[in-house]
Amino acid sequence: MKAANKQLAEWDVELNQLHERNGDLGLKVQMLEQELKEVRRDREENKNSAPTVADFPEPADLLNQLKARRKKSKADLADVEAILEILLP
Repeated sequence: MKAANKQLAEWDVELNQLHERNGDLGLKVQMLEQELKEVRRDREENKNSAPTVADFPEPADLLNQLKARRKKSKADLADVEAILEILLP
């Protein structure tokens, strides 16, 4: 009988430890879920703050600005348009 009581006491201690661990893991899951929400919100804000077509000058204006800064630039209007297409998929 003593051995059975001892075994039950050990199981009770082990069960309490498992309950504590489960509670800790539940708290960690909640923290990770909150962090995930924040990351998703930040990503959405970053997406919304990305430049749009309206934020860029016309390709011809960009080419003129480039030519003003770099007189010997070999870029042409098609090159500037291609760059804008890369930047704005």
